[in-house]
Amino acid sequence: MLNPFERLRPLPSVDSFVESEAKRLGSIGGKTVKEREIRRLKDYRDRIEVYVNFVRAFPRVDELHPFYKTSLEIASGSLDRVKMCLSAISRHANMAQRMLEKYMVMIKREPEEKANSLMRAGFGRASSILRRMNECVEWISGVVTVVSKGKAIDPELPTVMVAGPPNVGKSTLVSKISSARPEIANYPFTTKEIHVGHMDCGVKVQVIDTPGILDRPDAERNVIERKAVNALRNLNGLIVFLFDVSTSSIYGADEQLNIMREVKSLGKPVILAMNKIDAVDENMRREILSRVGDKVLEISSEQGTGIPELKREIFNWLKSISQDPSAVLDC
Repeated sequence: MLNPFERLRPLPSVDSFVESEAKRLGSIGGKTVKEREIRRLKDYRDRIEVYVNFVRAFPRVDELHPFYKTSLEIASGSLDRVKMCLSAISRHANMAQRMLEKYMVMIKREPEEKANSLMRAGFGRASSILRRMNECVEWISGVVTVVSKGKAIDPELPTVMVAGPPNVGKSTLVSKISSARPEIANYPFTTKEIHVGHMDCGVKVQVIDTPGILDRPDAERNVIERKAVNALRNLNGLIVFLFDVSTSSIYGADEQLNIMREVKSLGKPVILAMNKIDAVDENMRREILSRVGDKVLEISSEQGTGIPELKREIFNWLKSISQDPSAVLDC
């Protein structure tokens, strides 16, 4: 499944579009003055179709999968404004085209000596109509630039989402168990976008590296965190939640446990794993183990420790949800 915004391209600004069309006028001729001026307006009318086609190609907001709908909301800040601007662009583009058609009819009816002045009047009035939508054109082009770059995520595929606070080793783990190759660095919020890889477990499994989330209310979360929460809330699948129990951990046990509880409250199956066990802080390890109350794997994404056990848990989950468990193979 493609990102539904993947094929959209930003629109030309109205000012640059009108300027470009004005420069084209001199290159359009005809056998008579009337024919020339009609052809000029017709060319302008046809090229305005770029705005009409953009609106037609834009996915219907209310029919989007919840993940992509929320992605659009995060990028735009307002789905209502998206709908309003799409409507405004369509309305003004159609009005401008009708204005040009009106002047094409007038040129046919009036004496030839009026043809050029009528063409210029029609061109000017249509351009004035288009300029009314310029703010929407520029704004929604900026939104499209963001959402069209999003990774293609198929909500229908079995999905493993790796989650946790920033800098707990999510990207390293995803690179070890899937085809994804996200940026890896030793500082918080290295992952600013959703990254997608795949595992072959007899069936294709989608593996998602989510940006880190902090222990704070939704209203206080930044755009990077909201992208992670969107995936966790709106994609069905298995969540692998990572704790950082190393001596270099940025976050304490309380913060990490609070984030874990929020993730578990989403009602999805969760595998808990303590990462960076090769450089463990024993006090934090014991505290998390004593307070979790569930099975917790101990892994080192960097060293590969515990990765086979984690893959086995993913395998068991896949078999439990598969319509044909016999098709599921070791991951």
